[in-house]
Amino acid sequence: MQQYFVDEELKIGEEYLFTKEQRHHAKTVARLENEKVRLVYRGKAYYALAFSKGNDFVAEVLEKDPINRELKQDIILAMSLIRREKFEFVLQKATELGVSKIIPIVTSRCIVQAKKDKQERYTQIVLEAAQQCKRDRIPEMSEVKKLKEIMDIPFDTKIVAYEKEEGTKQILDAYQNGKNTLVLIGPEGGFSEEEIEELTAHDFQSVSLGKRILRAETAAVYALSILANQIESE
Repeated sequence: MQQYFVDEELKIGEEYLFTKEQRHHAKTVARLENEKVRLVYRGKAYYALAFSKGNDFVAEVLEKDPINRELKQDIILAMSLIRREKFEFVLQKATELGVSKIIPIVTSRCIVQAKKDKQERYTQIVLEAAQQCKRDRIPEMSEVKKLKEIMDIPFDTKIVAYEKEEGTKQILDAYQNGKNTLVLIGPEGGFSEEEIEELTAHDFQSVSLGKRILRAETAAVYALSILANQIESE
């Protein structure tokens, strides 16, 4: 079933008129005709019957989806810039795992340079991933920030994955039920010791992701999976 986020309020029994981009996708890409779709407006989801109407493409709103597909508390991913295809993979998977916000971060060991023209592409990737996995909300896609810029942002829990933690503190040891959580993941070369010292001085808890050294993209998915699973089970 295809999903589309919409910018106008939906009412059962009324028709929603697809935008130009949505019409193109529905008719040309997905080739929908008299098929059920899921429409989402500001966190409220509805099932609707989509069909052509003259030159337009519309969906008759049928019923509300009673299932809330969002996590019960916020997870924010601060992801250091890594190679393009790997970073975009993280954007997709983080969205599927329920994060509420993604913040690209520049650290001392990043080998990828921040580019302002990537913001639109990142936003589109997150949108498409949210639609594919039937999210009720699109994660906020922040502009690229320097590491120092996130140190004083007020979060209930701030976690940094560090390969030299050597298993003494696991991610769930830092987790707090009902509290928002910022998860910080380093680049391919990891964090420097100086960065970790500064982060812990700003209330970040350094945690281990196991005995093996994970690639940056694997570390992000692993950490988010553990937290999402914990939240879903509560």
